[in-house]
Amino acid sequence: MSYSRLLFLTATCFSLNAVAQTTDKTVIAFSKSIEQEKNTEFLPAIATLKNQTDTTSYETNVRLGWLFYKAGIYAQSVRYYTNAITKTPQSIEPRYGIGFPAYANNDTKTLLANNQKILNLNPLNRTINGNLGVYYYYANNHKMAVTHLQNVVKHYPFDYDNNLLMAWAYVRLDKKVEAENYFNVVLLYAPKDASAKEGLAAIGKTSGSNPEKLQAAFEKSYSQVELSKTPDYKAAITTLKEAYDSGSYFINYRLGWLSYYAGLHLESVRYFKIANQLLPESIEARLGLAYPIEVLGNKTELRQIFESILKTDPQNTYAHYRIGLMDYEKKDYAAALKRFETVIGYYPSDLDALAMLGWTHTQLGKAENAKTYFNKLLCFSPKNATAIEGLNYKSK
Repeated sequence: MSYSRLLFLTATCFSLNAVAQTTDKTVIAFSKSIEQEKNTEFLPAIATLKNQTDTTSYETNVRLGWLFYKAGIYAQSVRYYTNAITKTPQSIEPRYGIGFPAYANNDTKTLLANNQKILNLNPLNRTINGNLGVYYYYANNHKMAVTHLQNVVKHYPFDYDNNLLMAWAYVRLDKKVEAENYFNVVLLYAPKDASAKEGLAAIGKTSGSNPEKLQAAFEKSYSQVELSKTPDYKAAITTLKEAYDSGSYFINYRLGWLSYYAGLHLESVRYFKIANQLLPESIEARLGLAYPIEVLGNKTELRQIFESILKTDPQNTYAHYRIGLMDYEKKDYAAALKRFETVIGYYPSDLDALAMLGWTHTQLGKAENAKTYFNKLLCFSPKNATAIEGLNYKSK
């Protein structure tokens, strides 16, 4: 199983000068360890943290887990990530982290146990469902692979990787109709995809069942935008409209994005809404819709979009964060605090949430709490301007 799609916080490009304005010993030690990591001095970076920080803290354990992984000492990496998990059993972040040494050490038991725990915490976790789909596919458990992959494509219908693997899983299960349907989606995303064409040949098809006009329109629209030095969004829109099918989720979804990038925000809203009506469980369509709605300044509808995402995916931290920003803007700091704390509960090192927790506590007049969050932010991002500004902030 590949963990290339995992997003785990690793700070590797910061300068010690950026933390000159803080005297917090932990922040200084973290910054030094980051400089050492940049120079691939993993063991000295480990020594810095062990000698100069509180080794019982979550932050130190999760960073030591990462540094031991980078040093190739996988058993110790697992140990420190396990410590971090013990300290924050409801968090997802260290369970992502433990996947790196577990995978490198071929420790399937630890890997699967933590992936399953992540799904217990967040059943619609896109990354883990996709990774488990990959794992079970190559373990020849294609039914289980389909179960996890469906949890992705149901909510992100135009996801290339998971549609492609889903199609191949159905090939292995000898379900040709289902396989062809998913290969068709792949060919809209990537009209010349070699793997999709190979899969279609494996089930006795020379090409997918997408209408030829629709397939050609998607391909031409890519050449006018993604493959062009000067993207012509309006031309791509015209191309797709010539093959428009009001019942196609995929053409409406793509028209939503093309219209947004062309500055046609009302048109973008219309297409994204049609896409969402066609597939009401789609999260990706609602995330797309949020972009033009925000540009149009409709804050009420913007909030409704993120609240609707939470009805589908209650643990969606991006939606919680965005609602928190809106509460903060309204100066409803108590409500904002709850949203940012939800994010941190799952991802204790999330830079954006740490920053907003610092500022929310500042607005609530809780200076010591704010300082704690700004210093945590500086541990992982020593050049972070908002953390330095927050530590130097003087209320008027």
